[in-house]
Amino acid sequence: MNRLVRLAVATAMVAWLLTMPAAAATQSQVTLTVSVVDGNDVAVGDATVTATWDDGERTATTASNGRAFVDVPEGADVTLEVDHENYTRNFPVTVEDATEQDVTLRVSLKGEGAVAVTDAEDEPLANATVEFRQNGRTAVSGETDADGRFESGTIEQGSYTMRAVKPGYFREAITERVRADSSHEISLERGSVRLEVIAVDDHFDPPERLEDAAVQVNDTDGEVARVRASGGTASLSLPVNTRYTVSVTKDGYVESSNRLTVRESDRSVEIAAQRTPTLTIERQNDQVVVDEVTRLRVVNAYGEPQANITIRKNGKTVGETDANGELTVTVDAAGENEFRAVGDDLESDSVVVEGVVPADETTATDPATDSATDTDGGRDGETDSDGPGFGAVVAVLALVAVAAALRR
Repeated sequence: MNRLVRLAVATAMVAWLLTMPAAAATQSQVTLTVSVVDGNDVAVGDATVTATWDDGERTATTASNGRAFVDVPEGADVTLEVDHENYTRNFPVTVEDATEQDVTLRVSLKGEGAVAVTDAEDEPLANATVEFRQNGRTAVSGETDADGRFESGTIEQGSYTMRAVKPGYFREAITERVRADSSHEISLERGSVRLEVIAVDDHFDPPERLEDAAVQVNDTDGEVARVRASGGTASLSLPVNTRYTVSVTKDGYVESSNRLTVRESDRSVEIAAQRTPTLTIERQNDQVVVDEVTRLRVVNAYGEPQANITIRKNGKTVGETDANGELTVTVDAAGENEFRAVGDDLESDSVVVEGVVPADETTATDPATDSATDTDGGRDGETDSDGPGFGAVVAVLALVAVAAALRR
Protein backbone atom coordinates (compact mmCIF):
# COMPACT_ATOMS: atom_id res chain seq x y z
CA MET A 1 0.00 0.00 0.00
CA ASN A 2 2.77 2.42 0.91
CA ARG A 3 4.46 1.62 -2.36
CA LEU A 4 1.30 2.57 -4.31
CA VAL A 5 1.01 5.86 -2.39
CA ARG A 6 4.60 6.76 -3.12
CA LEU A 7 4.10 5.97 -6.81
CA ALA A 8 1.00 8.16 -6.99
CA VAL A 9 2.78 11.08 -5.31
CA ALA A 10 5.72 10.77 -7.68
CA THR A 11 3.43 10.69 -10.71
CA ALA A 12 1.63 13.81 -9.55
CA MET A 13 4.91 15.66 -9.02
CA VAL A 14 6.16 14.75 -12.50
CA ALA A 15 2.90 15.91 -14.05
CA TRP A 16 3.14 19.22 -12.15
CA LEU A 17 6.73 19.75 -13.28
CA LEU A 18 5.81 19.06 -16.91
CA THR A 19 3.02 21.61 -16.86
CA MET A 20 5.09 24.38 -15.23
CA PRO A 21 6.90 25.65 -18.39
CA ALA A 22 3.63 25.95 -20.31
CA ALA A 23 2.03 27.83 -17.46
CA ALA A 24 5.07 30.08 -17.09
CA ALA A 25 5.12 30.75 -20.84
CA THR A 26 1.44 31.71 -20.79
CA GLN A 27 1.94 34.08 -17.87
CA SER A 28 4.90 35.89 -19.56
CA GLN A 29 2.79 36.98 -22.56
CA VAL A 30 0.93 40.29 -22.79
CA THR A 31 -1.43 41.54 -25.47
CA LEU A 32 -0.97 44.80 -27.34
CA THR A 33 -4.16 46.24 -28.79
CA VAL A 34 -2.98 48.05 -31.91
CA SER A 35 -5.20 50.60 -33.67
CA VAL A 36 -4.28 51.72 -37.20
CA VAL A 37 -5.80 55.08 -38.25
CA ASP A 38 -5.19 57.68 -40.96
CA GLY A 39 -4.51 61.39 -40.52
CA ASN A 40 -8.21 62.03 -39.87
CA ASP A 41 -8.41 59.28 -37.23
CA VAL A 42 -10.37 57.04 -39.59
CA ALA A 43 -9.81 53.35 -38.92
CA VAL A 44 -7.77 51.48 -41.51
CA GLY A 45 -8.71 47.83 -41.94
CA ASP A 46 -6.78 45.03 -43.61
CA ALA A 47 -3.44 46.50 -42.52
CA THR A 48 -0.66 44.08 -41.55
CA VAL A 49 0.95 44.88 -38.21
CA THR A 50 4.38 43.34 -37.58
CA ALA A 51 5.78 43.20 -34.05
CA THR A 52 9.47 42.36 -33.55
CA TRP A 53 11.66 42.00 -30.45
CA ASP A 54 15.12 40.66 -29.70
CA ASP A 55 14.45 37.02 -30.51
CA GLY A 56 11.00 36.94 -32.05
CA GLU A 57 8.41 38.31 -34.43
CA ARG A 58 4.64 38.15 -34.75
CA THR A 59 2.10 39.59 -37.21
CA ALA A 60 -1.61 40.38 -37.08
CA THR A 61 -4.13 41.96 -39.47
CA THR A 62 -6.45 44.78 -38.49
CA ALA A 63 -10.19 44.26 -38.64
CA SER A 64 -12.58 46.76 -40.22
CA ASN A 65 -12.42 48.81 -37.03
CA GLY A 66 -8.66 49.16 -37.53
CA ARG A 67 -7.73 47.01 -34.53
CA ALA A 68 -5.41 44.02 -34.21
CA PHE A 69 -4.30 42.05 -31.14
CA VAL A 70 -0.65 41.05 -30.88
CA ASP A 71 0.76 38.82 -28.12
CA VAL A 72 4.33 39.72 -27.16
CA PRO A 73 6.68 38.81 -24.28
CA GLU A 74 6.04 40.80 -21.14
CA GLY A 75 8.74 43.38 -20.47
CA ALA A 76 10.21 43.18 -23.99
CA ASP A 77 11.07 46.21 -26.14
CA VAL A 78 8.78 45.75 -29.15
CA THR A 79 8.94 47.53 -32.51
CA LEU A 80 5.67 47.89 -34.44
CA GLU A 81 5.49 48.46 -38.21
CA VAL A 82 2.53 48.57 -40.58
CA ASP A 83 2.00 47.65 -44.20
CA HIS A 84 -1.06 48.48 -46.33
CA GLU A 85 -1.92 48.71 -50.00
CA ASN A 86 -2.66 52.44 -49.85
CA TYR A 87 -1.08 53.64 -46.62
CA THR A 88 2.40 53.74 -45.13
CA ARG A 89 4.30 55.05 -42.14
CA ASN A 90 7.82 56.53 -42.26
CA PHE A 91 8.92 55.61 -38.75
CA PRO A 92 8.05 52.52 -36.64
CA VAL A 93 6.62 52.78 -33.12
CA THR A 94 8.60 51.27 -30.23
CA VAL A 95 6.91 49.96 -27.08
CA GLU A 96 9.40 49.69 -24.23
CA ASP A 97 8.99 47.21 -21.36
CA ALA A 98 5.79 45.83 -22.88
CA THR A 99 2.64 45.50 -20.76
CA GLU A 100 -1.03 45.12 -21.61
CA GLN A 101 -1.81 48.40 -23.39
CA ASP A 102 -3.38 50.17 -26.38
CA VAL A 103 -1.07 51.44 -29.15
CA THR A 104 -2.04 53.71 -32.05
CA LEU A 105 -0.26 53.53 -35.41
CA ARG A 106 -1.05 56.62 -37.47
CA VAL A 107 -0.53 56.18 -41.23
CA SER A 108 -0.63 58.42 -44.32
CA LEU A 109 -1.33 57.85 -47.98
CA LYS A 110 1.62 56.55 -49.95
CA GLY A 111 3.69 59.09 -51.89
CA GLU A 112 6.95 59.33 -53.79
CA GLY A 113 9.29 62.26 -54.44
CA ALA A 114 12.15 62.75 -56.90
CA VAL A 115 14.85 65.45 -56.62
CA ALA A 116 17.07 66.66 -59.49
CA VAL A 117 20.31 68.32 -58.31
CA THR A 118 22.22 70.69 -60.62
CA ASP A 119 25.09 73.19 -60.41
CA ALA A 120 25.03 76.94 -61.17
CA GLU A 121 25.33 76.17 -64.90
CA ASP A 122 22.30 73.87 -64.71
CA GLU A 123 24.48 70.79 -65.19
CA PRO A 124 23.42 67.63 -63.30
CA LEU A 125 25.47 66.77 -60.20
CA ALA A 126 26.07 63.09 -59.56
CA ASN A 127 26.88 61.72 -56.08
CA ALA A 128 25.16 64.56 -54.26
CA THR A 129 23.57 63.52 -50.96
CA VAL A 130 19.82 64.15 -50.71
CA GLU A 131 17.71 63.94 -47.53
CA PHE A 132 13.93 64.05 -47.02
CA ARG A 133 13.39 65.34 -43.48
CA GLN A 134 10.12 65.45 -41.57
CA ASN A 135 9.60 66.76 -38.02
CA GLY A 136 13.36 66.93 -37.47
CA ARG A 137 13.96 63.33 -38.56
CA THR A 138 15.36 61.92 -41.79
CA ALA A 139 12.67 59.84 -43.48
CA VAL A 140 14.88 58.76 -46.38
CA SER A 141 18.27 59.69 -47.85
CA GLY A 142 20.60 58.69 -50.65
CA GLU A 143 22.84 59.91 -53.50
CA THR A 144 21.99 61.22 -56.93
CA ASP A 145 22.72 59.05 -59.97
CA ALA A 146 24.71 59.99 -63.05
CA ASP A 147 21.83 62.21 -64.16
CA GLY A 148 21.79 64.07 -60.85
CA ARG A 149 18.50 62.45 -59.82
CA PHE A 150 17.40 60.85 -56.53
CA GLU A 151 14.08 59.06 -55.95
CA SER A 152 12.72 58.63 -52.45
CA GLY A 153 10.76 55.43 -52.93
CA THR A 154 7.52 54.98 -50.99
CA ILE A 155 7.10 57.51 -48.18
CA GLU A 156 4.19 59.29 -46.54
CA GLN A 157 2.53 62.05 -48.48
CA GLY A 158 3.09 65.37 -46.75
CA SER A 159 5.45 68.31 -46.27
CA TYR A 160 9.22 67.66 -46.26
CA THR A 161 12.40 69.65 -46.07
CA MET A 162 14.58 68.34 -48.89
CA ARG A 163 18.30 69.00 -48.45
CA ALA A 164 21.10 68.45 -50.96
CA VAL A 165 24.86 68.72 -50.48
CA LYS A 166 28.00 67.71 -52.34
CA PRO A 167 31.70 68.13 -51.43
CA GLY A 168 32.85 71.52 -52.70
CA TYR A 169 29.32 72.96 -52.81
CA PHE A 170 27.20 74.90 -50.34
CA ARG A 171 24.26 73.00 -48.87
CA GLU A 172 20.80 73.97 -50.14
CA ALA A 173 17.33 73.08 -48.84
CA ILE A 174 13.76 73.48 -50.01
CA THR A 175 10.47 72.72 -48.24
CA GLU A 176 7.79 71.24 -50.46
CA ARG A 177 4.94 68.78 -50.37
CA VAL A 178 5.36 65.21 -51.55
CA ARG A 179 2.31 63.79 -53.28
CA ALA A 180 1.60 60.49 -54.99
CA ASP A 181 4.29 61.29 -57.56
CA SER A 182 6.15 64.61 -57.32
CA SER A 183 9.37 66.08 -58.75
CA HIS A 184 11.59 68.79 -57.25
CA GLU A 185 14.81 70.66 -58.19
CA ILE A 186 17.75 71.92 -56.10
CA SER A 187 20.67 73.98 -57.46
CA LEU A 188 24.06 73.99 -55.67
CA GLU A 189 26.83 76.62 -55.76
CA ARG A 190 30.56 76.01 -55.30
CA GLY A 191 32.32 77.58 -52.32
CA SER A 192 35.48 77.63 -50.17
CA VAL A 193 36.40 78.65 -46.63
CA ARG A 194 39.64 79.19 -44.68
CA LEU A 195 41.19 76.46 -42.57
CA GLU A 196 43.87 77.47 -40.06
CA VAL A 197 46.16 74.66 -38.93
CA ILE A 198 48.24 75.23 -35.79
CA ALA A 199 51.10 72.75 -35.40
CA VAL A 200 52.30 72.29 -31.81
CA ASP A 201 54.53 70.06 -29.73
CA ASP A 202 52.33 68.97 -26.82
CA HIS A 203 55.23 67.46 -24.90
CA PHE A 204 55.41 70.87 -23.28
CA ASP A 205 52.81 72.49 -21.04
CA PRO A 206 51.53 74.68 -22.53
CA PRO A 207 52.21 73.22 -26.01
CA GLU A 208 54.88 74.98 -28.06
CA ARG A 209 54.47 75.88 -31.72
CA LEU A 210 56.37 73.84 -34.30
CA GLU A 211 58.38 76.15 -36.49
CA ASP A 212 58.46 75.28 -40.20
CA ALA A 213 56.41 72.11 -39.90
CA ALA A 214 54.90 70.82 -43.14
CA VAL A 215 51.09 70.66 -43.35
CA GLN A 216 49.52 68.35 -45.93
CA VAL A 217 45.78 68.14 -46.70
CA ASN A 218 44.23 65.15 -48.47
CA ASP A 219 40.66 64.37 -49.50
CA THR A 220 39.32 61.03 -50.76
CA ASP A 221 40.97 61.62 -54.15
CA GLY A 222 44.45 62.42 -52.83
CA GLU A 223 46.55 65.46 -51.98
CA VAL A 224 44.77 68.82 -52.03
CA ALA A 225 47.43 71.14 -50.60
CA ARG A 226 50.85 71.19 -48.93
CA VAL A 227 52.12 74.30 -47.14
CA ARG A 228 54.78 75.33 -44.63
CA ALA A 229 53.57 76.30 -41.16
CA SER A 230 55.50 79.52 -40.65
CA GLY A 231 55.60 80.23 -36.94
CA GLY A 232 53.68 77.00 -36.43
CA THR A 233 50.58 78.21 -38.31
CA ALA A 234 49.37 77.42 -41.82
CA SER A 235 46.32 78.94 -43.51
CA LEU A 236 44.58 77.27 -46.46
CA SER A 237 41.51 77.85 -48.63
CA LEU A 238 39.54 74.61 -48.97
CA PRO A 239 36.29 73.58 -50.68
CA VAL A 240 33.30 73.45 -48.32
CA ASN A 241 31.42 70.41 -47.02
CA THR A 242 34.36 68.09 -47.56
CA ARG A 243 36.08 65.59 -45.31
CA TYR A 244 39.86 65.90 -45.13
CA THR A 245 42.87 64.25 -43.56
CA VAL A 246 45.31 66.90 -42.28
CA SER A 247 48.87 65.77 -41.48
CA VAL A 248 51.76 67.56 -39.78
CA THR A 249 55.34 66.43 -40.43
CA LYS A 250 58.76 67.68 -39.38
CA ASP A 251 62.23 66.15 -39.32
CA GLY A 252 62.78 64.41 -36.01
CA TYR A 253 59.04 64.23 -35.24
CA VAL A 254 56.43 61.50 -35.52
CA GLU A 255 53.85 62.37 -38.19
CA SER A 256 50.49 63.35 -36.71
CA SER A 257 47.13 63.37 -38.56
CA ASN A 258 43.55 64.48 -37.89
CA ARG A 259 40.38 63.69 -39.85
CA LEU A 260 37.98 66.59 -40.00
CA THR A 261 35.11 68.00 -42.03
CA VAL A 262 35.27 71.55 -43.36
CA ARG A 263 31.71 72.83 -43.51
CA GLU A 264 30.56 76.30 -44.51
CA SER A 265 32.46 78.57 -42.13
CA ASP A 266 36.12 79.25 -41.39
CA ARG A 267 37.61 77.05 -38.73
CA SER A 268 40.85 76.49 -36.84
CA VAL A 269 42.34 73.18 -35.75
CA GLU A 270 45.34 72.37 -33.57
CA ILE A 271 47.38 69.29 -34.45
CA ALA A 272 49.93 68.06 -31.93
CA ALA A 273 53.10 66.10 -32.67
CA GLN A 274 56.06 64.96 -30.58
CA ARG A 275 59.67 64.17 -31.32
CA THR A 276 60.58 60.70 -32.49
CA PRO A 277 61.38 58.74 -29.29
CA THR A 278 65.13 58.21 -28.87
CA LEU A 279 67.67 57.34 -26.21
CA THR A 280 71.08 59.04 -26.19
CA ILE A 281 73.94 57.96 -23.93
CA GLU A 282 76.38 60.70 -22.89
CA ARG A 283 79.87 59.94 -21.53
CA GLN A 284 81.75 61.98 -18.95
CA ASN A 285 85.17 61.00 -20.33
CA ASP A 286 86.57 59.81 -23.63
CA GLN A 287 89.50 58.06 -21.89
CA VAL A 288 89.73 56.53 -18.45
CA VAL A 289 92.66 54.85 -16.67
CA VAL A 290 91.97 51.15 -16.37
CA ASP A 291 90.19 50.20 -13.13
CA GLU A 292 89.02 53.80 -12.65
CA VAL A 293 85.34 54.90 -12.88
CA THR A 294 83.42 57.24 -15.16
CA ARG A 295 79.83 58.47 -15.27
CA LEU A 296 77.32 57.85 -18.06
CA ARG A 297 74.05 59.76 -18.56
CA VAL A 298 71.00 58.77 -20.62
CA VAL A 299 68.56 61.35 -22.04
CA ASN A 300 65.48 61.22 -24.27
CA ALA A 301 64.78 63.13 -27.49
CA TYR A 302 64.15 66.29 -25.44
CA GLY A 303 67.43 66.01 -23.53
CA GLU A 304 65.63 64.92 -20.35
CA PRO A 305 67.33 62.36 -18.06
CA GLN A 306 65.85 58.86 -18.18
CA ALA A 307 65.74 56.67 -15.09
CA ASN A 308 65.73 52.84 -14.99
CA ILE A 309 67.45 52.46 -18.35
CA THR A 310 69.69 49.43 -18.73
CA ILE A 311 73.34 50.11 -19.58
CA ARG A 312 75.32 47.44 -21.40
CA LYS A 313 79.09 47.33 -21.80
CA ASN A 314 80.35 45.27 -24.70
CA GLY A 315 76.96 43.56 -24.80
CA LYS A 316 76.74 42.73 -21.07
CA THR A 317 74.46 44.51 -18.60
CA VAL A 318 76.34 46.57 -16.01
CA GLY A 319 73.45 48.39 -14.30
CA GLU A 320 70.54 50.82 -14.59
CA THR A 321 70.40 54.60 -14.51
CA ASP A 322 69.26 56.37 -11.35
CA ALA A 323 66.65 59.10 -10.98
CA ASN A 324 69.05 61.55 -12.64
CA GLY A 325 69.52 59.25 -15.61
CA GLU A 326 73.09 58.48 -14.52
CA LEU A 327 75.18 55.38 -13.84
CA THR A 328 78.77 55.17 -12.58
CA VAL A 329 80.73 52.39 -14.28
CA THR A 330 84.24 50.95 -13.92
CA VAL A 331 86.48 50.78 -16.97
CA ASP A 332 88.27 47.51 -16.26
CA ALA A 333 89.83 46.78 -19.65
CA ALA A 334 92.34 48.55 -21.86
CA GLY A 335 91.22 49.61 -25.34
CA GLU A 336 87.70 50.38 -26.54
CA ASN A 337 84.82 49.82 -24.09
CA GLU A 338 81.46 50.11 -25.91
CA PHE A 339 78.45 51.29 -23.91
CA ARG A 340 74.82 51.24 -25.04
CA ALA A 341 71.51 52.26 -23.38
CA VAL A 342 68.51 49.92 -23.73
CA GLY A 343 64.90 50.76 -22.79
CA ASP A 344 61.65 48.83 -23.21
CA ASP A 345 61.45 49.47 -26.95
CA LEU A 346 64.36 51.81 -27.63
CA GLU A 347 68.09 51.42 -27.94
CA SER A 348 70.71 54.14 -28.17
CA ASP A 349 73.70 54.38 -30.44
CA SER A 350 76.85 53.16 -28.73
CA VAL A 351 79.58 55.35 -27.25
CA VAL A 352 83.18 54.27 -26.69
CA VAL A 353 85.27 54.99 -23.62
CA GLU A 354 88.93 54.06 -24.10
CA GLY A 355 90.65 52.32 -21.23
CA VAL A 356 94.31 53.38 -20.97
CA VAL A 357 97.24 51.96 -18.99
CA PRO A 358 99.51 54.66 -17.41
CA ALA A 359 103.16 54.77 -18.67
CA ASP A 360 105.98 53.83 -16.16
CA GLU A 361 107.59 56.93 -14.55
CA THR A 362 111.39 57.44 -15.19
CA THR A 363 113.31 57.56 -11.87
CA ALA A 364 116.97 57.16 -12.98
CA THR A 365 119.41 60.17 -12.63
CA ASP A 366 121.00 61.63 -15.80
CA PRO A 367 124.88 61.66 -15.33
CA ALA A 368 125.23 64.55 -17.78
CA THR A 369 123.04 66.66 -15.58
CA ASP A 370 125.24 65.95 -12.52
CA SER A 371 128.43 66.92 -14.31
CA ALA A 372 126.88 70.16 -15.53
CA THR A 373 126.19 71.38 -12.01
CA ASP A 374 128.92 72.18 -9.50
CA THR A 375 128.79 71.93 -5.79
CA ASP A 376 128.19 75.65 -5.47
CA GLY A 377 125.02 75.47 -7.47
CA GLY A 378 126.50 77.04 -10.65
CA ARG A 379 124.74 76.58 -13.97
CA ASP A 380 125.99 74.74 -17.07
CA GLY A 381 129.02 76.41 -18.68
CA GLU A 382 129.71 78.70 -15.74
CA THR A 383 133.12 78.89 -14.04
CA ASP A 384 134.01 79.68 -10.49
CA SER A 385 134.24 83.44 -10.12
CA ASP A 386 133.70 86.25 -7.75
CA GLY A 387 130.43 87.17 -9.43
CA PRO A 388 128.25 86.46 -12.32
CA GLY A 389 129.48 87.55 -15.86
CA PHE A 390 133.16 88.11 -14.84
CA GLY A 391 134.71 86.33 -17.87
CA ALA A 392 132.69 88.43 -20.29
CA VAL A 393 133.93 91.70 -18.71
CA VAL A 394 137.59 90.63 -19.08
CA ALA A 395 137.06 89.79 -22.73
CA VAL A 396 135.58 93.24 -23.44
CA LEU A 397 138.48 95.01 -21.75
CA ALA A 398 140.97 93.01 -23.80
CA LEU A 399 139.31 93.99 -27.06
CA VAL A 400 139.40 97.68 -26.05
CA ALA A 401 143.15 97.41 -25.34
CA VAL A 402 143.89 95.80 -28.71
CA ALA A 403 141.93 98.50 -30.54
CA ALA A 404 143.89 101.27 -28.76
CA ALA A 405 147.21 99.66 -29.71
CA LEU A 406 146.25 99.45 -33.33
CA ARG A 407 145.37 103.21 -33.42
CA ARG A 408 148.83 104.05 -32.09
